[in-house]
Amino acid sequence: MLTKVPLNQGWTFAQSSGPSPKNNTSESATTDANPGAHLQKFLPVAQFPTVQFIDLLHHGLIPDPYIDTNELACLWVNEADWTYRTEQVPSLQDLNGPSSSSSEAKRFVLVFAGLDTIVSVYLNGTHILSGNNMHVTYRVDITAHLHATARSTLELRFQAAPLHGRQERERIGYKGNGTDVHFGGSERLFVRKAQYHWGWDWGPAVNTCGPWKEIWIEGYERRIEEFLVRQVVREDLASVDVIVKGKVEGEGKVQVEIRDPEDGLVAEETLDVDAQGAFEAVIQLENPRLWYPFTYGAQPLYKITATLPGYDSRSQSLGIRRLRLLQHPLKNAAGTAFVFEINNVRVFAGGSCWIPGDFMLPRMSRQRYADWLQLAKSGNQAMIRVWGGGIVEADDFYDLCDREGILVWQDFLYACGDYPASADFIANVRAEAEQQVKRVGHHASLAIWAGNNEDYMLAERWGWEYDIDDQDGPWDQTNFPAREIYERVLPDVCERLAGDVPYWRSSPYGGAFSNDTTVGDTHIWDVWHGKVSPYQDYKEYTSRFVSEFGFESAPDLRTLHKAISDPRERHWQSATYDAHDKGPGHQRRYGMYSGENFRFRFNPLRDFVYCSQFLQAEAMSYAYNGWKREFRGPGEENCSGILVWQLNDIWPGTSWALVDVDLHRKPAFYITKRALASVVVGMERVVTKEPPYIVMSYLPEKAAMDIWAVNSKMTTLDATLQLSAFDIETGKAIDLPEQERSRVLALPPNQTMELTQIAIPQAGSTVVVGYIDSPTGERLARWVSWPEPMKFVRFSPGLKVETRTEGEVVWVKTNAPVKGVVLSVPIEEGEDAVWEDNFIDLVPGEEIAVAVKGLEGRTVQVRYLCDWEYEKGFEL
Repeated sequence: MLTKVPLNQGWTFAQSSGPSPKNNTSESATTDANPGAHLQKFLPVAQFPTVQFIDLLHHGLIPDPYIDTNELACLWVNEADWTYRTEQVPSLQDLNGPSSSSSEAKRFVLVFAGLDTIVSVYLNGTHILSGNNMHVTYRVDITAHLHATARSTLELRFQAAPLHGRQERERIGYKGNGTDVHFGGSERLFVRKAQYHWGWDWGPAVNTCGPWKEIWIEGYERRIEEFLVRQVVREDLASVDVIVKGKVEGEGKVQVEIRDPEDGLVAEETLDVDAQGAFEAVIQLENPRLWYPFTYGAQPLYKITATLPGYDSRSQSLGIRRLRLLQHPLKNAAGTAFVFEINNVRVFAGGSCWIPGDFMLPRMSRQRYADWLQLAKSGNQAMIRVWGGGIVEADDFYDLCDREGILVWQDFLYACGDYPASADFIANVRAEAEQQVKRVGHHASLAIWAGNNEDYMLAERWGWEYDIDDQDGPWDQTNFPAREIYERVLPDVCERLAGDVPYWRSSPYGGAFSNDTTVGDTHIWDVWHGKVSPYQDYKEYTSRFVSEFGFESAPDLRTLHKAISDPRERHWQSATYDAHDKGPGHQRRYGMYSGENFRFRFNPLRDFVYCSQFLQAEAMSYAYNGWKREFRGPGEENCSGILVWQLNDIWPGTSWALVDVDLHRKPAFYITKRALASVVVGMERVVTKEPPYIVMSYLPEKAAMDIWAVNSKMTTLDATLQLSAFDIETGKAIDLPEQERSRVLALPPNQTMELTQIAIPQAGSTVVVGYIDSPTGERLARWVSWPEPMKFVRFSPGLKVETRTEGEVVWVKTNAPVKGVVLSVPIEEGEDAVWEDNFIDLVPGEEIAVAVKGLEGRTVQVRYLCDWEYEKGFEL
């Protein structure tokens, strides 16, 4: 049988050339007259796989680049060359074993699952490999290079990626105009390496190198070289063709078996191997159990195994589903739909974008992936977009998405740049794409491959030569040569290897221009970036599928305290804080958006955290609820997906993330969770009559209200709509007309239903609360609508918010309307509890139950909008 011997022992590392630290603040280095001397000798690695930052941190040779302004003190590491070495490569005798009795000679192949990135590999001093792509696996036959009885030495000599990129840019030539590179220098475009390593607007420049994935030796006489599983499900869902194909190194027959989710054998075949070693079969299964996103059904997984008897075996899991991307004309809107259909069900793809979980990728584990993905699922997020500036994620990521029922939008690995298309670069990216599509293409969760992130949008912005009607080229003579990648190489790879998973040229893409709101997907950045439009304008940017948009906010106060060690720097305008917010123009935007919308206080830091998170949550409320309203049913899927930028953070910084690096859920997380629930009641205040002239510097009073409901279940939902209204300042109930207080509903499945429009009495000082209840009285959905701008609202001077705790439930109530109640454990009492819901608007006469884990008898701290006005007594 094939044997796999991990090479994970005896590794050491050293700096081989390049700059040394000018100011090394680590204790071990400051006592040495030559701090860099520690780096010139080989030291044991901290773990394996690894990268140089992990090992330097382990030995105290650099400060943590995630803390304070240490990123600046670590920039030299990016430009240095590093060598990794082990002297524990087994001998031929050790690999063959004393009891080996096979009549066939074994081959031994050294497998590098991932080398980051520019590397020359030596075995016993002999050069065996040159690598220049972080995203590919390398295989080298080393049978002739191994010692018979002695151990061998393996050495990996890494060159700094930035230097290599500059050399390649000089060799190939850069087609851009010199001002069009987002994030890092244009040299990053010439290196097949995770692009975020050069720094982005949400993280530092931590440019890693090293053996970032496993290395092992395979010993075999024959092996299954390639094994692909794809599927074609019939339109009536009654049967599926499971397509099995692959390639064998050696001879023999291949046995294929399919087991159902309960491990019962449902099919088996023995396949012949042709002269080229290829095998293929189409195996039909009747009445298969179907895989759905978790918001629509269950996730049964079949197991497909190919065996070369006596030599090798390979397995893959398969969720059986019929996947289509529909782009049909719409009944009452311009353009075409962009909706994913799973098993003939049109899916609303609500969720978020994913950036890599760490700069030091070997620190990612299956458990860390599980924590993030289960968190996303707990927020009702049915789709995750894996962004093109990172990596095609670890197998664990897609395996977990299959099991949890989370769809994956996968970008190919190009982001915000004018990439080259020289012949050798094209060959490199083709091999990369083929490997990645083969590796993850069988996953049921995989819904789409997109060619890149924002490259066509930037082509339009920066005036690269881009005639979409020119389908012939040659494009390598234009200043947008990467069209060769996106319009020829990647479509060809997907046509051959991706099965039923569609290819989309870019994100965003479609229509008369890349960000056309009527066709394809869009990135909506006219709020926060671009025009810096009010977040109330999100409705004006409604598009068929919003694959990126966002609004910045601070992380949890605990996270900031860990990131900023000096208490004197713990304010939002300090140099240290600024180093942890890479978003351009952030300080101007916070003040502008806050000043437009509500009374705010940014100092002390805890107030800035609350206020910036309040802003983000309110912006998400406008976006998610307004856009989900447009999923109106067949032929009216005016918006079929919302993916916020971004789910996760990569370091303790301020960003667009819904959840900070320490898994603290921001208020915006709870807003999106409620907006993506299976039943939603929505409200929007509307202007019934424009004033004859401008009387104030804000929008005219919105004295009427549209009310709608969303039923994401697959059956009609019988329910009741209940409405109440309250005066904000007095807390007293306001009578609504009897016909508006309650109405019986029959909500159609998997779509929005418009319910009514009502007049709001004394709209400028009234909150309206709406509930959807089941016939048995179960509360299914809730919404509280406030007048705007909130800065003009007068809260009750006698406002009281009370809580009581019963086991793992906290009950919260108020005597007058209150906005943005956040429950937490005081920072002085340690890590926060995990709250099932938060950032809640309250009205009198109700007591809201919030499930909580980890409270353990500690204090429940309450914050709400303008609570600082009560510190010295409320003044009218």
